[in-house]
Amino acid sequence: QQMNTRITVAHISADYAELDYLSDSLTKDRQSSEVIAAKAMLSRLVEDCSIPLEVRAIVSIHRFKDVEALIAREGVDLLLLGHQNRPFGVFASFGFEFINHLSIDVLIKHVPTP
Repeated sequence: QQMNTRITVAHISADYAELDYLSDSLTKDRQSSEVIAAKAMLSRLVEDCSIPLEVRAIVSIHRFKDVEALIAREGVDLLLLGHQNRPFGVFASFGFEFINHLSIDVLIKHVPTP
């Protein structure tokens, strides 16, 4: 809270819109397990942090449009994008999508697996 700083935490995962036409249980199970894991990770992060955090959830098939709307509405000026155990090529293209589509600065940080 020093210097009027606000920290908002969010989790951004893969866009499953292109897979949804399959409507198969493997796709649905993968989506569900990733959403549950993301919520658990955010809960641990908020509980472990000694400074106040705000958490926002966005479920969307228009990832950049809705994230950009949240950025404008909340006055966000920096997006911290973390990743774990992803091959660099896959991560880089995913991270660069955010860098190229959003109007704010994006900091990419590797998060080691515990």
